[in-house]
This record gives sequence, C-alpha cells and structure tokens, in this order.
Amino acid sequence: MPRRRNPSGADDTRRNFLKASGAGAVALSLAGCSSNGDKETTDDGGTEDGGDTTETTQAPSKNSLSPDDIEPGGTLRYGMAEAPDSPNIMLSGSVYSAVALSPVYDYGIEQDPVTFEVKPSVFTDWTIKNADKEKPDVYFNARKDGLEWNDGEKFKTEDILYSYQFQLDNEPGQFSIWNDYEMIEEAKNDWDFHVKLSRQVGTWDADILGDPPLIPKHKWEGVDYKNYDPTKENEEGPVGTGPGKLVQWNPDTSMQIKFRRDYIENTYALNKLDWKKEHDSLIHGGPFLDGVNFKVYGGTSPLTQAFLNGKVDTHYGSLQTSKISKVEKSDDKGLVKGYDSGFSYYGFNCRRAPLDDVALRQAMSFLYDDVFWVKTLKGTYVIKGDYAQSPGYKGVRPETIYGGDLLTDPRTNAFDFRGKKGSKQPKVAEVRKFLKDGTVVDGSKGTYAGKDFPGTFSGVKASQSKAKYKYTFGSVKSDNLKNAKVEVDKEIRVDGKTIPEMMDGDAINLFIDPPSEQPQEAKAIEQWKKNMQRVGIPVKTEPVAFNTMSGKVYETEEFDVYPMGWGGTSPYGTSLYSFFHSENAGEDTEKFAYNSTGYGISGGSADKLLSEAYKETDPEKRSKKYAKAMERIYLDMPYMLRDYAKYRWPVNSAKFDGFVENIVDPGYANWDTEYSSIFLKENLKK
Repeated sequence: MPRRRNPSGADDTRRNFLKASGAGAVALSLAGCSSNGDKETTDDGGTEDGGDTTETTQAPSKNSLSPDDIEPGGTLRYGMAEAPDSPNIMLSGSVYSAVALSPVYDYGIEQDPVTFEVKPSVFTDWTIKNADKEKPDVYFNARKDGLEWNDGEKFKTEDILYSYQFQLDNEPGQFSIWNDYEMIEEAKNDWDFHVKLSRQVGTWDADILGDPPLIPKHKWEGVDYKNYDPTKENEEGPVGTGPGKLVQWNPDTSMQIKFRRDYIENTYALNKLDWKKEHDSLIHGGPFLDGVNFKVYGGTSPLTQAFLNGKVDTHYGSLQTSKISKVEKSDDKGLVKGYDSGFSYYGFNCRRAPLDDVALRQAMSFLYDDVFWVKTLKGTYVIKGDYAQSPGYKGVRPETIYGGDLLTDPRTNAFDFRGKKGSKQPKVAEVRKFLKDGTVVDGSKGTYAGKDFPGTFSGVKASQSKAKYKYTFGSVKSDNLKNAKVEVDKEIRVDGKTIPEMMDGDAINLFIDPPSEQPQEAKAIEQWKKNMQRVGIPVKTEPVAFNTMSGKVYETEEFDVYPMGWGGTSPYGTSLYSFFHSENAGEDTEKFAYNSTGYGISGGSADKLLSEAYKETDPEKRSKKYAKAMERIYLDMPYMLRDYAKYRWPVNSAKFDGFVENIVDPGYANWDTEYSSIFLKENLKK
C-alpha cells in the first residue's frame, strides 16, 4: 500500500489529504488532499428527516482463480484529476505520485487487506523484547531469496540497514517513523537485525517494520536527496525491488508503470508468499497486466467525463455522486464497492481566540446542516461524520469497543444540526442559550441546545466543563452581519467584545475550495455561514486554491476554519496521534505539521490519553485506550467531522476483471491489492 506522505491531490468524495500507511502507521502517509467530486444542485436547504446514513456491511469478494488461469498482458488506463508532485519517494506528497510509486518499492511487512493483520513481505518473522521498558528492542529476519533491484543489482543486507539509517540521518518530512527508533544494526544473536526503539510503540510491528521504504544504497548514497530526481538519474526511473518500473514521468500530462516479468516469474517473489496463496480474496502471482498508463486531466469534471467517454478504464477516487446512477445502468462500466479509508472534516485553529473555546466550536457545529450535505447535496453517497476514525476501520471505534450500534448510536450524534422542525432554519434561540449559559457538551448525560445526549461510551469528559469565555448578545455592530444576506437581530459578544474586535478586526474566515471546482462544498459552507450569521456570529468565506490552502493550514498556520480530509488512515487508531497530539502540532512555520489545528497546545488536549494508547502493545487494551481518546477529541472538536465516503470506484468492467470488492479504499489504500489482481477478461483461459 502507499505509505505515509504529505500534501496535494484530489479525490471525488472527500478532501483526501495526508494518506496513512496501509500497515497502520502511527503517523500518516500524508499524500494528497483531494476534492469532493461535487454535483450541481439547486436546493438551498436541508430537511428534517435524516436520510440514509449507514452502509450495509458486505464481505470482501471471494476468489477461485490461480495464476495458471490467466494469461498476462494488457494495459490499464488510470485517470487523475491533478498532477503528481515528485517521483522522489522522500519528497512526494501527492496521492497521484503515490499510486505510481507504490509498485516500485517493497516494505518490510504487508497488511492483509481484509483482516488488517500484519503479514510477511521482505521481512519473514519478528519479535519485540523488553516491551515494558522505556526503549524496547525489535528483532527481525529478512528474506534471502527473490529480491533484486529493478536495475539488475542484487538486493543486499546492507540495503536494509541503509534504508533505516537514511530515515535517522535525514528525518524526511514526508515520514515520521524516525521519531520511533534510534538505532539499527545487524543482530548479535540468532536474528538478522536489531532495532532499538526510542520509545514504546504499541503498533511496533506495523509501524517500525512497515513504514520505511526499502531504497538502494548504490543509488541514494551520497546524493542530496532534496534535489534528487530518480527519473533523470536512472534510465527507467526510481530503483526499487517492487513489481513495477516508473518508466515515464511527465507530471503535467502522464506517467507510465511497466510491470517486471522477471519479478512476476521469480519463484521466490513476494507475489507468491504463502499467505497470499491461501487467501480467500486474493489472486496470487500477479500483476497480470503489462502496465498502467496514468493520464492527468486537470480537474474532477474532465476526469469523470474521460471515464464516461471510455478514455480511461478507471480513475483515482470514488465516482462523482451525480454520475453513479448512470454507471450503474451501463453495460460496459462498473463500480467496485469499498469503504472509506479516512474522512472529511472542517478544522478549527485552536490557537486563535475565540476558536480556542470548546463551547464555541460545539455551538458552531450545531449550525452545520448534516442532512443538507448528506442527503440533498451528496445523494446519501456519504455517511454523516462523527469520530475521527473511518467506520471502515471500525475495530477501535467506541461503538465497537463498548457494544453500541455503529454510526447510529445516539452517543455518536451529540452535535447534529439543531434545525427547526419542518424548516431549513436553525434553532437560533437554543444555540444562543447554550452559549449564554456557558454550557459544554462535556460527556455527561444531558440536553444540549434542545437535543438529548446519553453520555459517552467510555465515561471520558471533554477538556472543559464550562465555556472559556462569557457569551452575551447585543446590538449588531460588525459590518459582516450588517451586510449579511440573512436577517440578523443580535450579535455575539465574547467577554464583552465582538469577534472582529478579538480577531484583528475581521470575521471568522471559512476557507472554501473555489466554487467552480467544488460547488457542493461551496453550497454547504455558504449555508453554514448564513446559519452562524443568523445566530449573530460574524463569518465570511474565502475561496482558496488547494496548494495555497495546504500551505496556510499545515505550514504557516494562517487560517480560522478550513475543509480538508484524510485517507488511508490507520485501522488501529494510531492516526489520532498524528492528527491531535501536541507533539505533532509544530510551531515552526517552515515545517509541515500534521496537527494543523494546534489541539493539545490550545483548545483542549487528549495528549495523556493518546500517549497511553500509543505505547500499549496489548491490542485489546490499546483499542480501548484509543476509543477513549477518540471520544475526548470528538467532544473537544478540533475537527468537525463532515462525512465518510461510500466508496464507489469506477472501472471498465467490460474489459477487465479481478477487482477485489468490499475492502477499504480500493483505488488508493489498497491499490497494491487491485493492480496485483486485475487482468484482461479476454486473457482468462477457458
């Protein structure tokens, strides 16, 4: 699976930003933010009924084929909405680079795409010793056969040592695994290698063994990696031990992967590991294709049209919701169902008063019309968000841990839209009273702004039990509200000041993607803005292009509220540590920071809960600890979770087969599973 990297990119159903390691990395495989594939709509309001918010759980598709049943050949055409950013795996931040680089490199372990278990890859077996000590020891063995660099050089033991030492020496910003270990060496006992951890890491097998890409010492040694372009230095692109070669790199227009016959036919290749042969859902022995041609279309709409017109056989991300019914009626096109590997959200800058108050953030969330977004704008092809954990990775969600109903339990719905029955209008009086009373949904049972909440699953409480500021309402003073397109009769005061008086003379600024690119998102945020203005909260919107927005959010921290998302997150809950621990907030404005909101530094904290969960090696105990931290974060609301996608990956089903259905994010997080199994239908032996 594509591993953790940093920003840029676009996905049809959510802002699919930093992509995490498929092996459950503690920090995310930050790769590619993406757009939502909006469809146009003329409805300007929500409805009272909630619509469909769940997805029937289905088992992954079964496989009865062997590699002997398939003749190799054929090229898959894969469309992309935006250009990739770099062929250098240490610099690449785009999901569009990641899908091309994924076939080039191998990693120490793999993850079962169905069970999420850690499985052998380059490394064959492993153990941890002194797990209860401050700095445990990890030992592992590596394969002795079947690995060769795609430039013909033999893979050596020293390449493993070099790959791990590279992380320590260079601390590449696209990775963060170098935080978790301090030394690697050849073991002095019966094991091949020894890694000394720098701290306790509960998911040590997935993270320590699964995150560092294995890179060739003979290519990387002595180069300035920040200026290294492997497509210029090597005739056939980046050098790795994986099944693919990146032989063409024209980032504005196209890329090409060719699969290595020498790899595929190797008796000891990783595509023939026993666990793959025995797997019910996988076809071992691939890839069966000759290659993949990637085409850049420069936007979601032209990309979707290219698929519908037969110009590409598939594309990155879920299909635009407005086009799903058309494909469902088509004889030559299909949709591979899957589960979201992440979520979309609105992030608050907890460093900025008054957004540093849990009470205000909660009140703002009451005014976001979930039904308008889920049902009217997205046609129920997304699921209303709650926790910062995809239901596709439900194993650590509070409902799973504590016996609740996934997504529908009332304990997951504390912040639903407070709307008037039979009307599109918010309950202005109730939200104002919530603020004036200094109330916080702190995890206790109670009624908040007119909605009952039964209390948290775990019993955890919010960081605040009362509002940080005193809220009152007086005459309208701010130009933002005087000029609002809705009726505003009162304006909020925060400790006696208007919000512009607290925020350098301006209203709260909501970033939005350019409306021409994201019309649905723009409609939802516009309605949210108006609802907040009706209550008396000065709010404005600002269209910002993706690259500019990501810089302001993750580097310079110049924002109030922004829309974004994560994909490829960890099934074990460890992604929470990257998003929300203060360690990852970073106050260096020249350095990328995963925790963009500054949560943990200001506006509440789950640091203690996250740290305890992070170092827990017992899976059951660890899941409970992450579930508890998840509920604290939910209450404190550094993110307002918008949705989880109902993933529908578009494919040319007339020409190709072998797609593995009902797994998480088939087009990205489990892209390696898909490209290894896809084959030409005409090449299936009779």
